Amino acid sequence: MLHAIAAEIGGCCEHHPLKCFRLALGWSSADKAVQAMHRMCQTHALGSRGLTKRSWLDWENGHRPGADYLDLLCRLFQTGPVELGFATDYSPGVKTSVPAPEREMIMSAANESSDHAAEAEAAVVGPNALEQLSDDITRLARAYVHAAPLPLFGELTRIRNRTYRLIERTRHPGQQRDLYLVAGQVCGLLGSASFDLGYPHAAAEQARAARVYGEVIGHDELTAWANGLLACVEFWADRPAQALRLVERGLALAPTGTARVRLLSIAARASALLGDVGGVREAIRGARDARGPQGELHDGVGGEFGFDEARQAFCAGSAYLRAGLAPDAETECEHALALYRRAPAEERWYAAEASASVDLAASRLLSDDVSGATDALSPVFTLPADKRVDGLVKRLRQVRTSLAAVPSRETTTLVGKIEIFTAETVTRTPISF
Repeated sequence: MLHAIAAEIGGCCEHHPLKCFRLALGWSSADKAVQAMHRMCQTHALGSRGLTKRSWLDWENGHRPGADYLDLLCRLFQTGPVELGFATDYSPGVKTSVPAPEREMIMSAANESSDHAAEAEAAVVGPNALEQLSDDITRLARAYVHAAPLPLFGELTRIRNRTYRLIERTRHPGQQRDLYLVAGQVCGLLGSASFDLGYPHAAAEQARAARVYGEVIGHDELTAWANGLLACVEFWADRPAQALRLVERGLALAPTGTARVRLLSIAARASALLGDVGGVREAIRGARDARGPQGELHDGVGGEFGFDEARQAFCAGSAYLRAGLAPDAETECEHALALYRRAPAEERWYAAEASASVDLAASRLLSDDVSGATDALSPVFTLPADKRVDGLVKRLRQVRTSLAAVPSRETTTLVGKIEIFTAETVTRTPISF
């Protein structure tokens, strides 16, 4: 996983490979990497070294370390010099790449300046550090709906770690509240990313952390959102009753407006798993009636925290589908897709749009419309591997099972496309049928 995260960071940000490995481990500054190197040398009796942060940053800017330090770097990251960007593999068929030095230099300088500025203000966390963290959260939350999750993971971890450092260094109540809010938001985004990458237990841990921070500062909207994420983890684990309990816990404190729309939409999907058709319809009606004032998190920050009408229609369609109400499911899925296709590119949540297409195909299969299902799935098969998140792949697995029950030339062709699609996903784990 470390190598995969480092590779994704490199592909997205074009940092030097050494910096990608550092960020993949959550070391937001070179100081942490230097400390880790010294600890490793002490633990394994490798002798003391005079390594400094300046030397480390020189390596990340392309200066090749000596043989001794190169060996220590390989030990530290449990990899080789090729992967760390200090050697080239000339084996036949292996592609070599050269990092973009201009972007690497500019981005590295920006991150170092930001880190140092945050440390300078840490004694009494100044407005610049808080403003930067707030901007980072908003930017990443909104990027989440159109960017692959794995490249974002390293940056989210860096921001979380910086936030933790600032929390430890300030005793100002107002600043602590602002920082705990950032910590809760970034843990929430890490929870969503963990879930999409196929790690539900990690997602639940991150969501609980977000919930704790929300409770500590009395931010009911964040706490309600975290309960919603935990409910999603539960109903995907086929524990709908527990999911409904978490929804109720969230509704007990959720402010009016989008927060309640989201929780009731999740309740509809959990009720469908229980076979409670009346509960499905009641929750969907409740969600439609719950639209109201905009919230700081769901609407102000938005992005992954948002829950617009397209996402609401997608959830309603998914709930109707699981309840066996094919016509209603088809109507809601088509409505969700129409809304997504009219939205600006940066607001089109690719995972929900693709999942709505899969649910549309599944609802058509309930009506024995194989051709319609094939049409619905066509845009899904164009999705790149790094955006084939876990929930989408699981939906396709269910469609594949339905197709296998009615073998024909058309269904066989469609099954083959699904198997090819799911052979390479963001989770790096092929789906077995």
